[in-house]
Amino acid sequence: MTTVIFVRHADVYNPGDVLYGRLPRFGLSELGRKQASVTADVLAPMPVTAFYTSPMLRARQTTQIIAGKHPGVPVCKTQLLTEVLTGWQGRPHDDLDEIGFNFYDNPLRPEDERLPDVWQRIQRFVQRMRHKYMDGTIIAVTHGDLVALARAGYLGLPIEIGSIRLPHPYPGKGGLLRLEFGCDEETYPASVEYYDPNGEDPRWSTGWVRLRPDYLADRGENAADNEFLP
Repeated sequence: MTTVIFVRHADVYNPGDVLYGRLPRFGLSELGRKQASVTADVLAPMPVTAFYTSPMLRARQTTQIIAGKHPGVPVCKTQLLTEVLTGWQGRPHDDLDEIGFNFYDNPLRPEDERLPDVWQRIQRFVQRMRHKYMDGTIIAVTHGDLVALARAGYLGLPIEIGSIRLPHPYPGKGGLLRLEFGCDEETYPASVEYYDPNGEDPRWSTGWVRLRPDYLADRGENAADNEFLP
């Protein structure tokens, strides 16, 4: 079994309330450092094989805090985990409200990434981890849309904006997505679990929740043991 845990970076100091995208020097806020510490405590008992991080400052800082609980475990940077490339970066969030934060279907430049482009990056990363670290546990610190898209894609949902935006819960800051793959070559993992240790919704913030493709239909108050399985 190879385990890949995607982690969304923690809260960012962003006084201008802009889409920071791949802009430099957007690091963690004080709240973000506290959130990363909470996430680090959740991951501390796990036997981590390696850390991988997006090269963006906020992701590297989150990784540093989490990896501090695992001295001696290697930390690597990879462009496969980096933020989405979009010409909307630097614009106020109010501007993105007008397009429903769907910059994928409203590109401003020819080089802007679409959802299938990002999904291909995620798949390449996971394939590499499965081949390099059989029976290992990999922590991958990345960005919100990548975590949301990994969740959607590996649940077999369509690679489209509706699979990563509302009504699906957006990955919390410092939130975790755990994928467990068998030793075969199957594309889909044996299990997909989500945990938002810094969140306020008890459905997601009290422990790991195992998901299935239609988990949204079973999010009622009577869901037993926080398990959304067939």
